[in-house]
Amino acid sequence: MNRYRILLPLEVHTEDASYKQGEEFEKEFSPEDEATNLASGLLEIVPQTYKVIGGSVVHGASPGETFEAALTVGAEAALVAGGHIERATKKAPKTKKEE
Repeated sequence: MNRYRILLPLEVHTEDASYKQGEEFEKEFSPEDEATNLASGLLEIVPQTYKVIGGSVVHGASPGETFEAALTVGAEAALVAGGHIERATKKAPKTKKEE
């Protein structure tokens, strides 16, 4: 599940709440739906912190190091499934539902 930020001056409604421009929320989009929302300019992916667990350099980070990136759900899934990265533990900001 990725975290997204609303870019356009619109209100976006999800199952749990509504969000305005600049606000962030988490949602599990399909790769196709995510690509459509990103291409439209409605949303951007909020960068996450990842740890390199494989033997290759990923996004400039060596094995054991961390890096921040705004990976699409498809790119993240491929890197995780390949044993290259994992999400680093980092508390995400609270969503409206959690407040």
